[in-house]
This record gives sequence, C-alpha cells and structure tokens, in this order.
Amino acid sequence: MSTPTLDLRPAPVPLLLWRDHDDAVLGLPDMAMGEQPAAGDPQTTAADLYARGVRKVSVGSPLDLTGGMDAGTLVWLMVFLRELTSWSVAYDWTVLWGKHRDVWQRLNHLHPPRAMPDHPEAEDVLTRWRDTHYLCKCIHRHGPGFLEVRDRRAGDLSRFVIDDPHYLAAVETLIPGAPSDSVPPDVLAHLVEEGLVGTADDLAWWLPYRVRRWPWPSMIV
Repeated sequence: MSTPTLDLRPAPVPLLLWRDHDDAVLGLPDMAMGEQPAAGDPQTTAADLYARGVRKVSVGSPLDLTGGMDAGTLVWLMVFLRELTSWSVAYDWTVLWGKHRDVWQRLNHLHPPRAMPDHPEAEDVLTRWRDTHYLCKCIHRHGPGFLEVRDRRAGDLSRFVIDDPHYLAAVETLIPGAPSDSVPPDVLAHLVEEGLVGTADDLAWWLPYRVRRWPWPSMIV
C-alpha cells in the first residue's frame, strides 16, 4: 500500500545558500551559492542542497504562526527545517509566535532562530534555546517493523518504540506533511499529545528528524 503524499506548494520564499555555516567566513569569495525559491518536495530539496555542498541556508521570510502565513507554506518550511537539521545544515530563520508563545518548547530540537520579534521573553528564550541546543535532541530511527524516537527536548530522555502498524503507517504519512484527516483521529491526537506531531489548520507533520549518523555513542544520545 502506497503512502499518500501532500503536494505542498509554498508561497514564494527566498532561500539564500552558503558553503559554510560559520558567519565569520560567509563574506569570503565563493562562499555564497546564490538564491533559490522554496519549491518542490521539502525533503528532496534539503537532501539536494546538502549533496551540492550547501552548509547554511537563510530563510528570507519569517515563519509566521500568527495566521499571516498559509498552512501549506508553514508546513513546507517546518518539514524543510527539520530535514536540514537532519543533514546537519545550519540555517538562519526568524519566527513570529503570536498566541503560540510556548510552542518553542516543542521546536527546540531545531536550530535556534535568529530572532523572535513578537515574543515578550525573546531574549531569555533565545538564550535558553541556544545554550541547550545540540544535534540528535529529538530524533527517530527505523528498524525492522518498528520506529524508535529519542526525545530530550524537555531535558530528560523520553524513549518511544512504535511498532503498532496503525501508528507506523501514520508516521510514514506525516513525515512529508499530510492532511490531518489522512490518519486516524485517535492516533493523531495521541501523537500530538506526546509532542511528536505539529498541526496547522487542516495539515499536520512529524516533528522528530531522522538520525543519519550519531555525533556521540548512541547510548549517550
């Protein structure tokens, strides 16, 4: 049985590309790799950028949770940022939280944003986010007939092993982003409650990123 996919068509958002993640060298000759719009499949786009040697991406529009961005663009960008993190590609982004000021606690496995202009505690939150960020903070990996999630976003390790076929099918559907009604409502509600799925209007996406290589011995992570 094939997994349904969502054809996300984001609004025009420019992506600026560099060969290195270090801000100190970005102005050197040949470091800039040009600009391209956010388009196509976000997972494929992230993988292609890594293969081309891109090591930093700047997202030219704020990720807007206030309602000023359509859900398709929001989910495209969230899946894209998750995939860049999976490939260890740094990115520069800003976010507008609106009423969702505490959602950062579910997104703190991603690279810290450069700015949060509308958050009343932006300086404190950004400091905590930067000080506690590291690779593999919330990841998933596949085994034969199961999927393991290792989540340290709250500080301590929470480990989930998913082997129920209904849940496995739901995760596969949600990884690229999908309509919320494409997975069973009870499964979706459980995954959202555990902080493993994000939602925007009638769309949903999987939050943990796939681990591609362990930065330390796996039992430490």
